[in-house]
Amino acid sequence: MKIPEPLHSYDKATLLVMTDSEHAKPFLLKDRDITPLEEINIDFPPKDNEDWREADTMTPGGIHSAHTEEKLDTEKVRRFSQMLANMLQTLLQDGVYEELILTVPHEHVNEFVEALHNDVRARLTMTIPKLLTKEPLLEILERVQKEA
Repeated sequence: MKIPEPLHSYDKATLLVMTDSEHAKPFLLKDRDITPLEEINIDFPPKDNEDWREADTMTPGGIHSAHTEEKLDTEKVRRFSQMLANMLQTLLQDGVYEELILTVPHEHVNEFVEALHNDVRARLTMTIPKLLTKEPLLEILERVQKEA
């Protein structure tokens, strides 16, 4: 895929990562080329073990515990942000990108940025605190370039 003409090209290899709390869509931007990289997902708690999740969120009286459900969601975000940070570190060490743009839901920005390794954080040129994983890629690029 190519970046259309009204938008500027990227001189440096730039990784654009759009993420929510359980999956990320990374794209490598270089010159006018857009290369999708492998998406990453977390399966926590494991979906193939729904009985575990069901039992874990039940109180001894058989009532669902919202507090436990909240703890599971918090743990999922923590694990996923660490998983993403490790992937970004590996890609940086492999020389895949020089700069990083991250879109992440507003409520999780701190968790995701704090999980980044120092070298990756130094490459972070922009953080957009918005859930954009379902938006069309070209609209996201327009937003990124307007905010730059």
